Amino acid sequence: MREDGSLGRPREFDEDEILLKIMDLFWDRGFADTSLSDIMRVTDLRKGSLYAAFGDKHAMYLKAIARYEALVVDGASDILRGPGDPLARLKAFLTAPVDAAWTAGDMRGCFLCNASADRAEQDAETRALVARGFDKLERAVGAAVADLAPQLDAGARKAASTHMLSVYVGLRVMARSRLDRERMEGARDAALASLAGPATAG
Repeated sequence: MREDGSLGRPREFDEDEILLKIMDLFWDRGFADTSLSDIMRVTDLRKGSLYAAFGDKHAMYLKAIARYEALVVDGASDILRGPGDPLARLKAFLTAPVDAAWTAGDMRGCFLCNASADRAEQDAETRALVARGFDKLERAVGAAVADLAPQLDAGARKAASTHMLSVYVGLRVMARSRLDRERMEGARDAALASLAGPATAG
C-alpha cells in the first residue's frame, strides 16, 4: 500500500521530470507527429506506467500545455508585472523570443502558438488552454502598459496590449520559421517605439 493509502507499488520516477520530457516532445513535434512510441522512448516508460500517471495521449498533451503555461507563460507574466521600468519589462518580454532562437538555438516557437495551429480548431480543451494562456499574457502586458502610460484610457490600453501580444506571437512564429535576428529585433523595436509616444504624451 502507498503512503496515500492506495494500492499498488509507488511510482519509481519523478512525474514532473517526465512531464517536462513529454512537454518538450509535443512542443517540438506537435500532437499528430508525436506517437506513443516516441513518448515511451523519450521517457523510458512503458504504456501502462504513462497512462497510469498521465492518462492517454490526448490527456498528456493537455497536461503538457498546462505545464508550458506554468513555466513559460507564468514566468513571462511575472516579469511583465514585476518592479522596475515598464518599458524595460516589455522589452524583456519581446526579446525573449529573439534570445530563445538566436542565443539558445531554440527554434520551436511558442507552444501556445503551435497548439493553436495544431489542435485548437478541432479540440475544445486545447482551444480553452490556448485561450487561457494568451489571455493571461495579454493581461500581464496590460499591466506593464498601464504602468508605462497611465494616461491611456481602457480602450487604448487594451488595443496596445493586444498589439504587443500580437508582436510577441509573430516573433515566436518568426523564430520557428528561422528568420534572421536582425528582422526579429527590428519588429521588436518598432513595437516598443509605438509605445514610447503614448508614454510621453499628455
